[in-house]
Amino acid sequence: MQLPLTLRIAFHGLRSLWLAVFITLAGWIAFVPATADERSALGARIGDARPPGLVPLRTARAMVRLAPDRAARLLSRASNGELSPELAAMLLRDIAKGQHLQPPPGPSDPVGGAKFIQVR
Repeated sequence: MQLPLTLRIAFHGLRSLWLAVFITLAGWIAFVPATADERSALGARIGDARPPGLVPLRTARAMVRLAPDRAARLLSRASNGELSPELAAMLLRDIAKGQHLQPPPGPSDPVGGAKFIQVR
């Protein structure tokens, strides 16, 4: 049994739309240089087009905008229950804002160099 032509056309149109959305989203995440807001959220220099943490930032932004509740539930389930869905949603929102992506600050007092012991 074959579906009527109008339903097949509608199905293929919907499938093509989903594929176009996926390709656009993947291209935005992977290939578009960072904007000024993204660079400032990541703490990068002005000329840095691809700062570290850009892909997780954009992925979290897409997850928060498209399906925040589902993404939080999936993240909670992936952690085997170690994260509650509320905590996972909070972490996703923080990552989407650019927090939690910067490296922790180093020691406050720099080491003065190598220390040598002379034995006589």
